[in-house]
Amino acid sequence: MPARNRSNGKTPLAVSGWGTAYLLATFAVVMLALTAGYVVFRTYTPPPSAAPPITPEVRQFTLRMQRTEAGEKTVHHWMPSVLVVNVGDSVILKVTNGDPETSHGFVLSAFNISVPAIAPGQTETFRFRAGRPGVYHYGCSLTVCAPDHADQTGQFVVLGNP
Repeated sequence: MPARNRSNGKTPLAVSGWGTAYLLATFAVVMLALTAGYVVFRTYTPPPSAAPPITPEVRQFTLRMQRTEAGEKTVHHWMPSVLVVNVGDSVILKVTNGDPETSHGFVLSAFNISVPAIAPGQTETFRFRAGRPGVYHYGCSLTVCAPDHADQTGQFVVLGNP
């Protein structure tokens, strides 16, 4: 025979009708909330990003080796010094040696572009696809061109996700 509670005369494990109804109602509400959350999670579409998707384009640049006289010093540099494209863009790069006295080369090794020497006033044209994002350096490939050869560099920036 089960032990009886001395205060109310019921067995300790007995559950009243209201307790069972309350437990079932709570269970039903929790299950309903979980089901609604699952449905919302499965059908939720994130809002469009602030920027529209990038469509690959054909980008054309003219890159020129400039020679500037500063007093007794001669400075060589690329103009522009930074080129920016998006991943997937087709790039047409026209490289001109604007130094009237000295040949200069061009190298953008990340895209397998290298020309040992471009004569003064001459232009070389390169076509390639910017396939991976990153910041890449270009410069003169002719090490004996001028005393400031190490400073003859620029950046080719590819934006986006691979």
